[in-house]
Amino acid sequence: MKKYRCTICGYIYDEEVEKIKFEDLPEDWKCPLCGAPKNLFEEIILENQKEIDNKNEINEKTNEEVFEEYKELTNEEMAYICSNLAKSCEKQYKEKEQKLYETLFKYYENKIVPKEIEINELCNLYKEEIGLYDEIKEAAKKNNDSGTLRAITWSSKVSAIIRNIITEYQEKGIEYIKENKIWVCTICGFIYIGSNPPTYCPVCKVPNIKIVEVK
Repeated sequence: MKKYRCTICGYIYDEEVEKIKFEDLPEDWKCPLCGAPKNLFEEIILENQKEIDNKNEINEKTNEEVFEEYKELTNEEMAYICSNLAKSCEKQYKEKEQKLYETLFKYYENKIVPKEIEINELCNLYKEEIGLYDEIKEAAKKNNDSGTLRAITWSSKVSAIIRNIITEYQEKGIEYIKENKIWVCTICGFIYIGSNPPTYCPVCKVPNIKIVEVK
């Protein structure tokens, strides 16, 4: 029997316990903790092998090369990064650093020029964003930057769940959210669709007092 792990919240689906093979679950089955769909689950054995493969393929770029790649970030990207770092500092009770990142976030946010975007383009942007996270994680590991690593880990999970929400909205239309409420974690940005918020955020683990309704 196999086990599968939710890549969003870490919930383990054990076929031996559940008495139903994961592949036999209906396609609309969702994680009982965070609402993630089946396609965001990974077989645990395969995940371990993937981790080994990733370690064998670490990009040997120097710190200078990494800096050159990321120094020309857009205002949107800088605002996004600073916002997540501020939330990470709040989680760690680093009030001084949190305020500094919040100040930087507001600075870059005020420089953003709003623009309309089609939903298909938005979905593609999230797909591209998810693909960048592994490279950023490796850079954080090389520099022993645990704060950035934590924030990027949260962000990658949040982006994955948001992309899934957009996809479901495309398929089901307004009915997907019409009868439900939209909840957002104020720490990591996790979004949950349902009548009530989860007991705690499945991404950053804060209690649901930090999860607010936006609809």
